[in-house]
Amino acid sequence: MKQLQKPAFARIVDRALNAIGLQRTPSKRSSVFSGAAGSRLTLDWVAPILSPDQECRGNLRLLRARARELARNNPIGRHFLNMLSANVIGQNGIRYQSLVRDKKGEIDRETNKKIEAAWTEWCKKGNCTVDGKLSFRALQDLSLRTEAMDGENFIRKVKGFDNKWGFALQTIDADQVDHLFSRPPGKREAEIRLGIEVDSWGKPIAYWVNPGHPSDFGGSLLRDRIDASQILHQFDPYRVNQTRGLTWFHAVMMSLKMLDGYMEAEIVAARVGAAKMAVLECNDAAAFDEPDPDKPFRMEANAGMIEAIPPGYTLKEFKPDHPSNAFDQFVKTNLRWVASGLGCSYNALANDLQGVNYSSLRSGLLIERDRWKVVQKHVAEDFMQPIFEEWMKMALLTGALKLDSKDPDRYKEGKWIPRGWQWVDPFKETQAAVMGIAAALQTRDQVIADRGGDYEEVFEQLAEEDKVAQQFGIDLVADIQARPNTAHNPAAVDDENEPTENEPADKEPSEPDEKSARVTPLKVM
Repeated sequence: MKQLQKPAFARIVDRALNAIGLQRTPSKRSSVFSGAAGSRLTLDWVAPILSPDQECRGNLRLLRARARELARNNPIGRHFLNMLSANVIGQNGIRYQSLVRDKKGEIDRETNKKIEAAWTEWCKKGNCTVDGKLSFRALQDLSLRTEAMDGENFIRKVKGFDNKWGFALQTIDADQVDHLFSRPPGKREAEIRLGIEVDSWGKPIAYWVNPGHPSDFGGSLLRDRIDASQILHQFDPYRVNQTRGLTWFHAVMMSLKMLDGYMEAEIVAARVGAAKMAVLECNDAAAFDEPDPDKPFRMEANAGMIEAIPPGYTLKEFKPDHPSNAFDQFVKTNLRWVASGLGCSYNALANDLQGVNYSSLRSGLLIERDRWKVVQKHVAEDFMQPIFEEWMKMALLTGALKLDSKDPDRYKEGKWIPRGWQWVDPFKETQAAVMGIAAALQTRDQVIADRGGDYEEVFEQLAEEDKVAQQFGIDLVADIQARPNTAHNPAAVDDENEPTENEPADKEPSEPDEKSARVTPLKVM
């Protein structure tokens, strides 16, 4: 069938538009997604279709090296890792609470205490790692920082180690698992992807690991094949069938580096402007003499000095405008961009609380904490639980943990308690918790766990405090003010009492009525 020709006028319009780099908007019959359109505005948008392992193979090492450099020398990169550690791991780490039940289905407190005591002892410094350098809390911190910086973290579970439990952990640098080592599947050999041997389903069956860091011995070390059951590979995949992890900085490292260079240039320009006061401009060509390279022609300003300007020269003031007026807003905009890529709030990442109010700060914290909770769950499921299960097997096998049975499945019930956070307004949080418990909408265990505590420990401490108080004749149950004095506690002011643009900031908040002035305290029985 003969192809229909465009009308002459349409062809002329197309040639004219193409000459200036434009094209006509396609009709509805030939429309495409705007994201897939090709034009002069998208010529630099290179988006190759590659597998996740192909994407990693050519970029993994450089991305990892640049992320480590940001963690070393970039203040924002280092601060993000500190925020990650403080909000996910905290000062006490992610703790374990055993919830084993007896044959009657009731909580077996004696068994739970034995498990928790043995686990706590193993977690101490000198017991949990083969080199004895780290406690388990410190290892949690290091592993999470490493995963964020390198994109992945490798831990070897060493069974039969020479300690009381017959179990310890060995840290492995990501560089020791060579991502350039690959081989296709054969009749008698399994496939190796980026240093990891996998079966036909893509499940890891072994890791090929250099005994030391390749740079320490010129990269001539032979690889050891370690069974996958001994290796804990911790990473957060962003695509299906992904074998190796990518640094969490990969989407923002260019912005961080460019912002770092811009800050350096502005600082240097400001220093030059502060050091140089003025210049001498020669207006008479006849009076100009070539300066001696060994004795440059310049004048130094001293206090109280009156200087005569040579004939033919004019004093011209030097006023560089650095940092520029747009410097502050430009830096803030870039840091907001970086904070979005890292999944945290701008105010926390930039340490900038200027211009924020209580409501916006609370909203930002809620969004950010949801992200931290996701990471906490990731660490508990993919790092803590596999290690605990192996520890339990070895502790029962060696007799370091003596229980009624040596079956580890009998004692697998438990939960991980990460660090919690106090609310921005502690009064409102406590009041909501009291009302929720009274209305049977939540339990004390849930409230205490949200704050990073163990309800059994809290109850034991309360009982102990009550005994001591009775010895001294002190009544610990007292009436509690439903609303604190807001004069010295601005965070306790209701949202509707916050000053607006048309309302003075020193307006007194509304006083509570007498009926809501007191609440009945709940006494723990």
